[in-house]
Amino acid sequence: MIRIIISLLFISISLQMNAQDIIYFDKKGKLSNQQEGYYFRKKETGNLYKSIYINGGLNYFEGTITNAHPTDDNLSKYSGNCKWYYKNGGIKVVKNFTENGVEDGTSIYYYESGKVWKEIEYTKGEIKGNKFIEYTEDGRKSRIFEDNFTNNANDWDLYVSDKSSSKISNGVFELTSNTKAGMSRFINATSTAEDITIEATFDLSKMEDGQKAGLIFGFKDWNNYNYYLVSNGGFYVGFVYEGISAEKVQGMFSAGLKKKQKNILKLLTADDKTIFSINGEVEYSCARFTMVGSNIGFSMSGKGTVLVDNLICKEINYSNSSVSVSKSDYDVKATGSGILISENGYIITNEHVIENANKIQVELTNEGVSKTYSAILVQKDKDNDLAILKINDEAFKPLARLKYSFKESGAVEVGATAFTIGFPLALSGMGKEAKYTDGKVSSKTGYNGSLSTFQTSIPVQPGNSGGPVFNNNGELMGLINASVSQTDNVSYAVKLNYIKNLIEAVGETSALPADKSIQNLSLEEKIKILSTYVTLIKIK
Repeated sequence: MIRIIISLLFISISLQMNAQDIIYFDKKGKLSNQQEGYYFRKKETGNLYKSIYINGGLNYFEGTITNAHPTDDNLSKYSGNCKWYYKNGGIKVVKNFTENGVEDGTSIYYYESGKVWKEIEYTKGEIKGNKFIEYTEDGRKSRIFEDNFTNNANDWDLYVSDKSSSKISNGVFELTSNTKAGMSRFINATSTAEDITIEATFDLSKMEDGQKAGLIFGFKDWNNYNYYLVSNGGFYVGFVYEGISAEKVQGMFSAGLKKKQKNILKLLTADDKTIFSINGEVEYSCARFTMVGSNIGFSMSGKGTVLVDNLICKEINYSNSSVSVSKSDYDVKATGSGILISENGYIITNEHVIENANKIQVELTNEGVSKTYSAILVQKDKDNDLAILKINDEAFKPLARLKYSFKESGAVEVGATAFTIGFPLALSGMGKEAKYTDGKVSSKTGYNGSLSTFQTSIPVQPGNSGGPVFNNNGELMGLINASVSQTDNVSYAVKLNYIKNLIEAVGETSALPADKSIQNLSLEEKIKILSTYVTLIKIK
């Protein structure tokens, strides 16, 4: 009896210790209870920790924590290589720390799609040169320079004289002019990009009436420069070229301007225009300004003080990229695949492909000629990750009869051959030609035993979502909708019965494709015909 009591006591103590090793946090990293928690942190061995999403059970974090804060995970101290993850299992960010918890080395941030978002190189906790690389999801590469004035790493001229002074403290660049002549400060920002954005936050609370302050850009000397200034009454845009001054805007009223408050001034050069905005509202646009010099900075007129607390310069496509992206695709934020299910332009794809769409476009290719059409969402089934689109474009003409068919039975058999045609990474290096990949049906059920999907060994990548899955006869048997990150050749497809159910719910399409004429053709011929019905979906 005594031995049993001792054993039970030991088990009780062990359970308490294990419970103490698990701490729940909310989405902001603050201490939480289990019911309201977003993830929990647990100690593995030594200083190795792992954090797990409460819903889904996938990793939130893994790495070394030398000082695990008990109530605020944001204050935890890390060491070595540490990784954070999205809820879909993909890596969110990888950071490297010194033994003292200082960020050092290259940190890489990822989009949820798995594509690289930002690459930032740190040296002893500081961003090297205050510059880092950023990518859009379609593969465009930009270099960003950011100065938040925590130090003077960019070597601004800081000095005090009878006429003017400038200083950096507590994240603010303070410029003061003691004469009516005003003052300016510059740094060199040589750019290899054609298109750039420049923005800065100006605090006008200490500016006198009539005083102007703002951005000087493309500065070579006082005979060659551009300016974008603001006062408490309006804004000014102009340039000086070879000593000749041309003022485009003089004191124009701005609805977006906040008097005696902080204002974000931003300019963008793109194509043949330069666009000027205040607090996100476009105020003026004109023919593209010429960048004669490579200096940027701040200038102010008259006596007074202006505060600047952030400066961001972005060089868009600053270096030659291996990815060629059409200008019509520059604002595409995501891509996917789909397949025509009727001659009059109905398309089925995944719901997650179009869930954040403000505008939908579909691109069809026939005999090497690609055409892009506007499309609208007709119906969606979020639970089964399906959506039906319809081409809504006067340029679209109804097609001839679709030369493929739906599989008569929705059943799938393990070991059966399957293939997909889609557009993986279409705007990120792989191009907009439809890609064929094949595999086998691995399981009759999907992720976590899902009954609405089945598993295949077809290799897929971002952009394959919504792509059709065919059998050997070229019959539609499913729709690619997911893969497992960090695994090879594991993908999932929505079963045909669920696709048919959604189409029937719409009731507007013509009869389901039922042409079996391609069944006896070679695989090459099947792919050639089927590819004309597979669509590249572009989300804007």
